Amino acid sequence: MLQRALDAYERQQPAGLAFELVVVDDGSSDGTWELLQTWTSSRFVLRAARQANAGPAAARNRALTEVRAPIILFTGDDIEPAPDLLHRHLEAHQQWADPNLAVLGLTRWPADLPLTATMRHVDGPGAEQFSYHYMHDGAEYDFRHLYTSNVSVPAGLLALEPDGFCTGFPAAAFEDAELAYRLTRHGLSIRYHARAVAWHHHPYTAASFFRRQLACGAMADVLWTRWPRLRRWLSLDDLEWARLELLAAPRQRRDRARAVAACLDLWQDRVIALAEAFDRTPPATSDRLAGPLDGLLLALFRYAYLRGLATAHLEPAAADRVSAACFLDLLPPATATFTHALHHLGLAIPVGLASTLTALAAPGRRDDWPGPSGATTMARGE
Repeated sequence: MLQRALDAYERQQPAGLAFELVVVDDGSSDGTWELLQTWTSSRFVLRAARQANAGPAAARNRALTEVRAPIILFTGDDIEPAPDLLHRHLEAHQQWADPNLAVLGLTRWPADLPLTATMRHVDGPGAEQFSYHYMHDGAEYDFRHLYTSNVSVPAGLLALEPDGFCTGFPAAAFEDAELAYRLTRHGLSIRYHARAVAWHHHPYTAASFFRRQLACGAMADVLWTRWPRLRRWLSLDDLEWARLELLAAPRQRRDRARAVAACLDLWQDRVIALAEAFDRTPPATSDRLAGPLDGLLLALFRYAYLRGLATAHLEPAAADRVSAACFLDLLPPATATFTHALHHLGLAIPVGLASTLTALAAPGRRDDWPGPSGATTMARGE
């Protein structure tokens, strides 16, 4: 991936554009450092640094100590720049001439990368990864949209927060938004420039993006700990509401939540398997299923985020119960809608998942939720 990115920077236009490239090797063991040591370029100045694995925040902070240029573009080794990416960012900074302006470019999937339904969803109507689907070229957006895959910021503005990115975020989630939030105190604005394009070589399936959302939930708790006033952005109120609603729920609802909590991984894995069964459907089928499948993925990834948040925010037993309540609120309705769409379109239910669909889609008519040992847990009267 890194070699592809470096090759693309060698092709930046116009030919006379001067720039430097700073690359931090965050504890790799795959030959990355050797590649950087042997790379020679007549196109740009390359500065490379190496550190023990410490996460993206620490790596970017290390890079910032090496930067000399007045405009800094944040990106990654899985991001391939279009030939005019740097020119477009500089063009925007010159046009808008604001020392407090960050320019957000468009990060999109490359044309030759086979797309899963998950990939279409998370950068489309679901917007769990990027919100470009809802953005307008030239419009301004808040601190949540400082996407460090493709965003340029004046070095002078970054210098006003000398600590840089907060290294309390071990995963790549919310550490960029947290820095952006601090920069808003110095006047930061973020403007979208759709012609500054880069391609994201990072395939996702439903299972891999589910894991990403679990990490996002955990990092949201880190952000809340640092900035409690951001609570309303992070769904902590939704988590608290689920906890209080469960306490006041009828006995049958509490019994069902306990049964699901006892084998939560089993149930979530079954829904992931259902989503993955349709992740790589042919285009004709994918188009027909787009709406219902988007609904299923939206519920699945929302649940993953809430479970990651609950796990980080609550003690283990409470986290499992609240996560189970969130599961029951989100996944049965989405599964019912998806099941109806499959029947309507004449599509077969994947072998081995029929009972999962029945139990999830019609919980009021079926009370057999497996317990932790695989035995049936009964919750009569609902």
